[in-house]
Order: sequence, then structure tokens, then C-alpha cells
Amino acid sequence: MSITDLLREAPPATAPAHAVRRGQHRPPPRHDLRRVVRPAAVAAVHLLCLGVVVLASRASFLRNSIRLDEAQSLWQTDRSYEALLQLVARDVHVPLYHVLLRTWRLALGPDVETARLLSLVFLLASVPVFYLVARRSLSTPWALFALVVFSCSPFLLWYGNEARMYSMLVFVTLVSQYCFLRIVTGGGNAAWAGYAASAVVGVYTHYFFVLVLVAQGLFLLGAWRRLPWGTFVRMAGVAVVVGAAFLPWFLYFRASGSASDTRPNLPAPSSIDYSNVYSQFLFGFQSEAINTAVSSTWPLLVLAALASVRAGAKLDRATSYLVVAAFVPVLMAFVVSHLVTPFFLSRYMIAALPALLVLVVRFLSSLTAPVARSLATVLLAVTIGGTVVQVVDPGTPVREDYREAAQLAEAQARPQDVVVLSSPFTVYPFEYYYDGAARVTTLPIWDRSGPMPPFDADQLPLEVESLADGHQYVYLLLSYDQGYEEDVFQYFQRNFEQTAAYTPSAGMRLLVYRVGYSEALPAGELARVGG
Repeated sequence: MSITDLLREAPPATAPAHAVRRGQHRPPPRHDLRRVVRPAAVAAVHLLCLGVVVLASRASFLRNSIRLDEAQSLWQTDRSYEALLQLVARDVHVPLYHVLLRTWRLALGPDVETARLLSLVFLLASVPVFYLVARRSLSTPWALFALVVFSCSPFLLWYGNEARMYSMLVFVTLVSQYCFLRIVTGGGNAAWAGYAASAVVGVYTHYFFVLVLVAQGLFLLGAWRRLPWGTFVRMAGVAVVVGAAFLPWFLYFRASGSASDTRPNLPAPSSIDYSNVYSQFLFGFQSEAINTAVSSTWPLLVLAALASVRAGAKLDRATSYLVVAAFVPVLMAFVVSHLVTPFFLSRYMIAALPALLVLVVRFLSSLTAPVARSLATVLLAVTIGGTVVQVVDPGTPVREDYREAAQLAEAQARPQDVVVLSSPFTVYPFEYYYDGAARVTTLPIWDRSGPMPPFDADQLPLEVESLADGHQYVYLLLSYDQGYEEDVFQYFQRNFEQTAAYTPSAGMRLLVYRVGYSEALPAGELARVGG
């Protein structure tokens, strides 16, 4: 089935009663093949999409080097369940994914590829649920097309193959949205039960899910005239259940210090950061040159969207909610990042991506048939192209090749050298691959027995001197800028001779500096060799 065939005009899923009475829409006769073909086509497209996700994952993403956040997941889930909860409570996340991941690794194996498979399972589970959400706003052919775009999404494929909780967040959000859409269109008790359960699971999956719930509450307030009073009473009951379920973790989190020592050092977001979220949602992580070209097309896309809106046209209830789901949580995160503390990262807001994709396809479906089919083909081509470029382009900004960095240091550094990592927490992904002779340490110096020390420019000379003392070369890995990377780089440039430089991946530099001129082994290494 081609895209053109898939997107041909199809009769609506339901028709008003008066239309049936007037003979404008009659059920097909028993011999009409549409009764057989349509379910078969839906099943076939679902299987195709699941296959695309699996093949893309196995061919490219599962083989990537471990990334910083993944190393954190493995380090946390190597502990007992009790120690795991303590670590997560001191971090900026909630514990459900980590508990599942620890159980998964105990059953299937400890390596990063096994951990990534859990995320892939959640992405695969999201495929049919996304279709159910899309069908609340789109006809069957267009919902199937949206499903194909969803399955080829570079952003979703990236995080659907990372050992973190983001694909789980997508899955829980989609379940919540499906149940919520059934509720606001007259769903029964099953929809309410599913909604309450997904809400509890969601708040234990990621803190950002709270913004999904807030957006749903705001939508209900905006539609209060058109909904029965009982809907608001039940929603208040769900809020009480969610609050009561989350209270134990909140108290435990507060007692553990409210993550005061582990909050990421992020800058306040700009308007460019806000637009980049949606650019990454649609096109994935691209090099700076590609991102610049994409950003220049946004005014044209906005004008096209405005031109397509018919005067006096009204959106149906499901589509109206998807507008809220796609934009309000991201806007709230942007505002909170300015008023409270910055936490504006596109991966945190991945829950808004499915609704955005449905809206894009909804926009295409409102155009004339030839234009809609042409633009749909372009959208699918750009989506697939974005995934391919994201995989093969060495300039992909989120690609963290700690494997290459570790192999370079392992092959060249000798026992009389030292490997220095800045920032300190990058020691986890580096040591996952490193098995060399040179000692590994961090800058600022961190013994890992307590919280990571803050950077102090006044202490930098003393710390570098202590690290260089008795060594011949320093292998300095700069891979995650916490606001002081340039200070560290400039200090080494001014005070030592640089003998080599490598770039394992975009934003990662392995620099080699000569810090000593004696070929004798350091005392500690002499003792080890003599023993």
C-alpha cells in the first residue's frame, strides 16, 4: 500500500444519525471488502511500524557508545533496591523507572545494550496507543500515516534506545491522553480507571508528567460549560488519589535533601531554546548548520498554518485538547525555568511530542487532497532523512562517544600518565569502557564518597598541581561543560605544552599535555611494579 493509497479520502468513522436517516451514509453491504480490508490494513501498518522501530534500533541506535545519563542509570541500578531509592531521592528523578530497570537487569543482564532494550519495549508499546490517540482526531488513513511518522521520528528513536525513562514517559502519557480523550467525549468507568492508574504511574515516572496533568486540568476548566458537573467531581477525586499516592515519595525526597546537591547547572532558556524544542521534536538532533537552515523555515510554516485556517472554523474537542497537550506543558516549563529554577531540556518535554505529530498531520489533512498527499510525502521523507542524518553525521550534538575517548586513552596513556575528566560525573561513562594503565581522576577532584565539589577558580592551580605531580602526561577529557570548561582549558593551555588533541565526538575533546620531564615512574607505580 503506497502513501497515496493510504491517504485517499475515506468515509468518516461515525456519521450523525440524521445523515443515516437521509440515506447520506449507509453501512456497507456484507459483501463489501472494506469490512475485511480496513482492519487488515490497520494491522499491517502496525506491524510495519513495529518492524521499522526494531530494525532502526538494531541497525544503529543500540550500538551507540554509552552516554552520560545512561551511565548514571547503570551506576544507580547496580545498587540494592534500598540504596537505589536513596540515590534517586537525592537526584532529580522519581524512582519507578529505576526500580524496573534494576529488576530488568537482574533478570536479563547488566550491560548497557540490555538496559536499552527496556526503553525499546516502551517505545514499541507506544505504537498502538499512539494510533488510538490519533484516531480521536484523524480519519483512519491519516491516523495510520501519523503512526508511520511517529515510528520514524528521529527524536523518539533516539530516546527509545537510551537507558533512561523517556520512552516510558511517552507510553504513560499516551495512555493518559487516550483515557482523557475518552473522558471528555463521554467515556465510562473504564476510562476513568485507566486515567487514574496512568496518572499515578506517570508521576512516578518523571516530574514533568505533572505538567501533563496540569495541562489536562486547564483544558477542563476551559471547557467547563460543555462538560457535565460529574466530570469535575471525578477529576477532583483522581487528583486526591494521585496526591495521596505521591505523598510518601515526596516526604522521602524532602527528607533526603530535595536533590539540592545534584540539580543540573542549566542556563535560563531563551526564545530560541523554546523553538528548538519543536525543531528537535520534528527533525531530531542535527548539526548547527542544519538547525540554522531548519530554523529559517519556521516563519514560512507559521504563515502556511495561518493561511490554512478557515474563518470561523472550530476545532473538535479532541483536536483542541491536543493543541493544549502539545504547547501548554512546554510553555509552563519555560516559565517555571525563569521563575523558579532552569530545567528546560527537550528530552524532559518529550511527552508533548506525540500530540505535536498528530497536530501536524491534522493540519495536512485539512488541505486539498493533492496538496495534502504531496506534503505528507515530504513530511515522511524529511522525518526519515532526519533519522538517517542523525545516525551517520559525526556532528550530531548529542552523540557522546565515550567509547572512542576511552580507547584512545587506553591505547596511549602509560602508568606514569594520568587521565583527568572534567566534569567529575563523566567518570561513569568513561570507566564503563576504560581498562588502561594510567590512573583516572576528575577535575574538580572528587573521591565519590559525597556530593560533587563545586568548581573554584582559586583552587584550580592547586588541584592541577596535585594531579600533575609525579606524572609525565595529562590526558584531559572535556566533554560536558558545567560553566567552567573554558577556564580549565585555558589554564592548561597557558601552563603546559599540548602534544596531541582528539575529538571523539561533537563537543568532546581529549587533549594531551606534557606536565613532567622525567621518564622515571611515579613512586606509586614503582611500588606497584615492585610488588
